[in-house]
Amino acid sequence: MKNISIYKIISVLAAVTLTFVLVLGQKYSTDPKQDTKQCLKNMKELYKAVERYMDERGENFNGDVSDLYRTGYLKKATYLCPAANPGDKYFIKGVYQTREIQVLCPMADKLPDHVLPESTIK
Repeated sequence: MKNISIYKIISVLAAVTLTFVLVLGQKYSTDPKQDTKQCLKNMKELYKAVERYMDERGENFNGDVSDLYRTGYLKKATYLCPAANPGDKYFIKGVYQTREIQVLCPMADKLPDHVLPESTIK
């Protein structure tokens, strides 16, 4: 059996740890500005999907992301705020007669910058 030195063991452990930290850092965002940017992008896509839903169907929308995905108005089935817990969902509602659409982040009460400004929608 070959002689394994403590330095080789420490080097291997350090390499594995460094790789793990780098991969974990990319998987889970720790940048609040990036989280806000992604949340606003999600809300804008949801807003546009509800708008198309109401235009094509001529009716109110009161559902969630899965309803928009199932009916073909979204291309992906999952939209989550990066700062929220995995089970927290966006609140989505649209009133056809008034053209009022609400898309609210589940973290809006704790993170006031997670609110979709009207100026970014159009």
